[in-house]
Amino acid sequence: MYFKLQNLSMDLGDTPIENIFINDFMPVADGNFVKVYLMGYKIAKDSRGLKSFDSNLIADLLGLIESDIIRAWDYWERVGIVKKIFVDGESNYSIEFVNLKELYIENIYTASEKTESRKDQNSILDDPKIAALLTNTDKMMGGRLTIMQKQDIASWRDVYNMPTDLIEEAFNYSINVKDVNKLSYIEAVVRNWSEKNIRTMEDVEKSYLEYDEKYYRFMKVKNRIGIGFKPYTKTDFNIVNAWYDKFNMDEEVILAACDKCVNIANPNLGYVNRILLNWNEKGIKVVDDIQAMDVKPKGSTTSANTKTKFHNFKQLSDDYDEDYLENLAKKKRQDLMKKLGEKNEKS
Repeated sequence: MYFKLQNLSMDLGDTPIENIFINDFMPVADGNFVKVYLMGYKIAKDSRGLKSFDSNLIADLLGLIESDIIRAWDYWERVGIVKKIFVDGESNYSIEFVNLKELYIENIYTASEKTESRKDQNSILDDPKIAALLTNTDKMMGGRLTIMQKQDIASWRDVYNMPTDLIEEAFNYSINVKDVNKLSYIEAVVRNWSEKNIRTMEDVEKSYLEYDEKYYRFMKVKNRIGIGFKPYTKTDFNIVNAWYDKFNMDEEVILAACDKCVNIANPNLGYVNRILLNWNEKGIKVVDDIQAMDVKPKGSTTSANTKTKFHNFKQLSDDYDEDYLENLAKKKRQDLMKKLGEKNEKS
């Protein structure tokens, strides 16, 4: 005798999904990403589930293309609720679904080394610097940060003894320059700065001078303009480096254009870009070229085509000889003296 369950001809089973996913992760995610997560989770829960990840299979089941599936798993990995288990190279991997209840407990309730210094959520948000940090970093991450991830980021200030403006700079550098938006990578940048005792923007710039010339000159331009504190995009980064790489100008010329921002109310990269485009068209490559352009030739206070009262008088006087003009001036003097005399008599 043996016991056997009947094989069903249709799928009438259940796939339980944690409310943590529905409440915290699903509302802010792309709809197709949610579909991919749920289908992959269902296959993983199925006793006949796949041993390895097959993006083509899920794409066919959901009516999507393979690149959509890959983007979805990249997103859920960044969020932190799946892990890629690589087999051979970067293209061959399986998906491991993180237990959300355990993840929640680890991040909220467990007093680990990393969470010992955390404050409760309300007190964290009461700190304006932390609140600004979380707002800006969430925007840079596309509004995809979960509550647990925000708490994690907030803890970096105390864990690594790092100012909030440098944590934000680590996000800027990782996302807009290195094109990496994984929290693990960004945290590694912060940790590296902490280990090297880099705690001011000046320290950061010095480190860039040694390891990343393009980023160093980008920050130098921002600070010269007076917008070093403002967030930026990869487009901003590329525009500034194009000045150096394509215009073939001395750096002093670029910085001279930056200095002209002192004359405007809202200094910005676009204003400097227009100046440099104009100078580039005029062939300006060194500072002396700027000075030569600004210096007016002697005697050029008025252009050749500009007509003044003096020019008009000269054109009229050219039609008469000197005797006529002298007699005309004498008559005007006599008339003036006569009027003055009449005025004195009346008074």
